[in-house]
Amino acid sequence: MTVPSALVDAADSALELTVIGSFTRIGYDVRSRIRDWSDEPVDLSGQVAIVTGSTSGIGRATAQGLLDLGADVAVTSRSIERAVEAADELNRSDAAGTARGFALDTADFASIHDFVDRLGSFAPSVDMVAHNAGALTDEYRTDGRGMELTLSSHLVGPYLLTKLLEPRLSNGARVVYMSSGGMYTQGLEVDRIEMSPRNYRGTIAYARAKRGQVEMVTHLGPQLAPAVKLHSMHPGWVDTPGVEAGLPGFGKVMGPLLRDADQGADTMVWLCATGAPGSAAGQFWLDRRPRRTAYLPGTGATPAERQRLVDWLDAQIAPALAESAS
Repeated sequence: MTVPSALVDAADSALELTVIGSFTRIGYDVRSRIRDWSDEPVDLSGQVAIVTGSTSGIGRATAQGLLDLGADVAVTSRSIERAVEAADELNRSDAAGTARGFALDTADFASIHDFVDRLGSFAPSVDMVAHNAGALTDEYRTDGRGMELTLSSHLVGPYLLTKLLEPRLSNGARVVYMSSGGMYTQGLEVDRIEMSPRNYRGTIAYARAKRGQVEMVTHLGPQLAPAVKLHSMHPGWVDTPGVEAGLPGFGKVMGPLLRDADQGADTMVWLCATGAPGSAAGQFWLDRRPRRTAYLPGTGATPAERQRLVDWLDAQIAPALAESAS
């Protein structure tokens, strides 16, 4: 018997309000059943994807998912050895596509430039970009320019990478940012988006960077469409090495409720493969459905503050773009 769509939407919305039920594997299992995700797979043969931070966890699962659909995938890591090893392993999985390993540190402008230069030997154009790289650390660290590392690697560096890739993006290319449900705890205040050594807390720095991703995508998505289909998403709570390193003990507390990497990657793979046909650009997704970007008072962002964020990002990367043009 077919369940009326209104009942399905109501059940999904009720699940979302529980948070734990929504973010854990319960949410994935329920939604994949009531919304019937048994759609025909997309054939990505001849298309090219970049998946940053794709040697383990959700990034690795995303690369595998796109390879299985026939895409050729640039697998990246700060370590070229790890990237090449992961690509070789993926190529032995009998997937339809081909993987190649590249070095890429999204907190290092020189590394980003070098990656874009080397990418030409892999493919002349790019159809999908999955921004997944980054980490949550308790220790205050900076990139080579002196910017706090979490903000640099999750928001500023990926923004530069997208800008440098723009001339190579195919018409209708899908660009998706892997955000986090943690961003719900923070609002967007551009003047406070970067934390200092004095007030640094890893989880807050991470949440602010992830909030920045979502608000930047919300602002730019409609402007770039339909030439580029820009979205952000979050994977739910996933059992990965990155989560265990950044939130020690979280996995033990949540136990079997955590999603596995394939479940966490599902919406990323689906968005990259399909672009969410018929949906408005610049939305925030979980389990193949657009979600609200704010629940707590004071965490919503205004169009003016989003514009301030984009202006700030443009100022941060301006020297790197000028260098690229020279």
